[in-house]
Amino acid sequence: MASFGKIMTAFALGLALQGGIYYYLDQVYFAPTTDFEVTASDGQEKDGNFPDVGDGNKYYSEGHKYMAVVTQDSVKVYKSGDKTPTNIDLKGRQVSYFEWLPDRDLAIMGLYGGTSGNVVLARFDPESPEHEVDTTMEDLPSDSKIVDAAFSTATNVVYMKIKVADNAYRIYRTDANYDTRRVYMQASNIGRIAVFYDEDIFFYDNVRTGDVFMFNGTEGGWRVINPPGRYRLIGVDKDKDIYIAKVDEDDKALSVMQGRLGVGFETVDTFATPQDLKDITVASIQKTIEDKRSSTGGDNKK
Repeated sequence: MASFGKIMTAFALGLALQGGIYYYLDQVYFAPTTDFEVTASDGQEKDGNFPDVGDGNKYYSEGHKYMAVVTQDSVKVYKSGDKTPTNIDLKGRQVSYFEWLPDRDLAIMGLYGGTSGNVVLARFDPESPEHEVDTTMEDLPSDSKIVDAAFSTATNVVYMKIKVADNAYRIYRTDANYDTRRVYMQASNIGRIAVFYDEDIFFYDNVRTGDVFMFNGTEGGWRVINPPGRYRLIGVDKDKDIYIAKVDEDDKALSVMQGRLGVGFETVDTFATPQDLKDITVASIQKTIEDKRSSTGGDNKK
């Protein structure tokens, strides 16, 4: 198995040379990843520099240099201005997850099936897609698949959310020391996941109980971080603010909160009617905060 950790180290060094501005894939500026839907749209606006392709989810790289058209059985990558795509060789495997790395024209995809039956997190460069770098998870139940991933760029740690059955998930972790292993969480029905960009501090929620957890990947400790009540994780941002939503018994959002470890949470918005969780992102909460700040002329940031 090729080393994914070595590649992530190169990513971090490259980012450091660009002024130390780090990001991670699960910044949740987009709706959270769920089971892959081959006909669903990912919600990104069309770009006239690419052909209007009807089938598959469309993903644009940072700066829109590339567009990937992804179905369960295929990945086609178009370069801006070109009408002929590069077909990525999936080696008989199927796609369950796809994302472009921010500030990098590199793609990450979750693959499953094929002759080995293993679950794979694959990285490829659209300029040389044949040089695929894989991280493989073995000994999983059949039909298991990656449905989400969270990247801590500065620490070279990647957490993967793997669906093993209906409403049942496992978390796997890999790092620059080539250590890929399952991390046991306090939940099986896991909702959203996130990680700090510069610390191996991982976040997830328990859909059944409505608890939000923090897991220290270095020391192995964990704790519940939400106030009393039912809550769901929305995500974290590059300033290490944490966003959660208070939910009712139907998992509809009643309000959203912003907080920090060691400080606590405060409500930033309460909804007139319960809202669908899928419509709430870090970006939408931040916009609400900015709108309120602008309307009052103050600075509410902690």
